[in-house]
Amino acid sequence: MPSELVSLNIGGIAWKGWEEVALTRAVDAVSGSFEVSLADRWGDDAQALPIAASMPVSIQTVASGSPSAQPDELIRGYIDTVKPSFGATDHKISISGRDASADLVDCAAVHKPGEWKGLSCSRLAEILAAPFGVGVRCLGNEGAAIPVHKIEPGETAWECLERALRQRELLAMPDAKGGILLVSIGAGRATTALIQGQNILSASADYDAKGRFSEYRVLAQNKGSDTESGQSVAAVRGISRDETVGRYRPKVITGEAPKNPATAQRRADWENSVCAGRSSSVEVTVQGWRQADGSLWPLNAMCRVTIPYLFIDQDLMIGKVTHKLGSGGTTTSLTLRSPLAYAQEFEKHLKADKGGKGGEGDLLKGAVQLSKDEQAKILAGKK
Repeated sequence: MPSELVSLNIGGIAWKGWEEVALTRAVDAVSGSFEVSLADRWGDDAQALPIAASMPVSIQTVASGSPSAQPDELIRGYIDTVKPSFGATDHKISISGRDASADLVDCAAVHKPGEWKGLSCSRLAEILAAPFGVGVRCLGNEGAAIPVHKIEPGETAWECLERALRQRELLAMPDAKGGILLVSIGAGRATTALIQGQNILSASADYDAKGRFSEYRVLAQNKGSDTESGQSVAAVRGISRDETVGRYRPKVITGEAPKNPATAQRRADWENSVCAGRSSSVEVTVQGWRQADGSLWPLNAMCRVTIPYLFIDQDLMIGKVTHKLGSGGTTTSLTLRSPLAYAQEFEKHLKADKGGKGGEGDLLKGAVQLSKDEQAKILAGKK
C-alpha cells in the first residue's frame, strides 16, 4: 500500500485509487501542477470517469497510516487536460491541471487606467489577482511602496506582478489553496536534514560554469549637473571578481545607469553572486512525502544537506518539490540551490552564510576546493 492516500475532489466527489501521481511546486512558478493516471481491467459496462477539462479540482493527501488525520491540501485549481483511452483488456484515464493562480500566468492584465502610484507589492498583487478570484497573502518584507508601476502592452498579469516583486526581493509561491504567497527568499526552515546514508535514496549535482566569469565590469555614463561633472559622471564603473573561475573570462554590463561608483559596485557584486548561485544545483530523492515530524517537505525552506560524495555539507534552499507515487514507490524529489540563485534586486545584495564547509552559497567553489583536498590525499597515499 502506498504511504499516501491521494484524492481528487471534484464537485463534492472524492476520486481515489490513483496509480500514478506527480505533484510539483516551485518557488519560481506562481502555481503548482499535477498529473494523475489510473488504469483498470475493462468490464462490459465500464465507462470513462465523468471528469472533464476546466472542472474545478482540489487535490488532498493523507498519510496512509493516519486515515483519521486532517488531510493536507496540495492543489486547488482547475483541470487542464483529460485523456481517457481504452484497449481490448483495460482502460485508462490521465488528468493534469494547475492551481487557480495559473490564470495569472496565462491571461492578460486588463485594467484601467493600468498605472498605479505609491502601491505596495501586496496591494498590486491583490489588484492583478482579483479578476481571477485568486487570493494573496504577504509573508515577506515588502519594503517601501513602488513609486510608479504600469502594465506593459500585451503582458500577462503575472509578468506585470513579477516585475514589481523583483524590485522588493520577493517571490510568489502557490499557497496550496489556489492563492499565492509573497515571501522572502529562504524564509522557512526544514525540520529534517538531508544526510547521505540516512534518508537520501539518490542524489546528483549539476555544476555548470558556462554562465560564470572571472570578473564582472559595470560601465556607465551619467548626465552631468551643476554639482557633478568630469570623470565622476563620464566613467562610472564597478568591478567584481570571481576567484573560483581560474581563467580569464570577463563580462561587461552596459546600458544601465548606476547613480555612482558605489551603486555600480553593488550591481557588479550582485551579478557575481547570482551567477555563482545559478551555476549549481542538487537533486535529492527521499522516501515518502513527509519529513520526520509528519509534515510535507516544504518549499522555500533552508535545509541542511550533507552529501560527502558530492562534496556538500551546508545549508541549501529547497527551490522545487515534486511528490511522486507510482511503480517506483512513494517518493519526493527536491531541487536545492543556494538562495543566491534567487536574488532579484542588486540594491538588496543577498549575502551568503560563510560559516560552513566548502564556501557557503557557492556549491562550485566548495566542490573545487574539496576536490583539491581529495587529490592531495590521494597523492599522499592517504586514500
